[in-house]
Amino acid sequence: MYRPQAQSALLLGAALLAACSDRNTPTARLAGPLAATATLADRPYTWTLTCSGDYRINASWHWMQNGAWITSDYMDCPANGQSQLSNTGIRPANADGFTATVGQHTHTWRFDAAGPFTATLSGNETTRKGRGGSAKEDGTLTVES
Repeated sequence: MYRPQAQSALLLGAALLAACSDRNTPTARLAGPLAATATLADRPYTWTLTCSGDYRINASWHWMQNGAWITSDYMDCPANGQSQLSNTGIRPANADGFTATVGQHTHTWRFDAAGPFTATLSGNETTRKGRGGSAKEDGTLTVES
């Protein structure tokens, strides 16, 4: 037997002998690779859209991960003077960004997926009416998670 093969055989034998030794030796359990990180979970969020004016306005919002949309929602405010609409939703656990559009205004936020998030965006929408008139609607979207 060559010398390197003999050394390999001895190492293998030692490993097998160690594996057959006393199994009652107390040992600490190995931690998994994610044991030190917080577990992310979906979070509830509330949204409120406040509108005023004599036209209509649309608000849309998108939860993102690494810049890609992962879920979206929208709401239209009617043209009836003053309105306030609100509801709840679920923010995906992996969301680390948020984009909102109110009327003609859009903004994007980045945030820590493990933490809270609040955003407010105001916008407006204007249209021309017959005989040179116009109609305008203002809106503000607030999201809290």
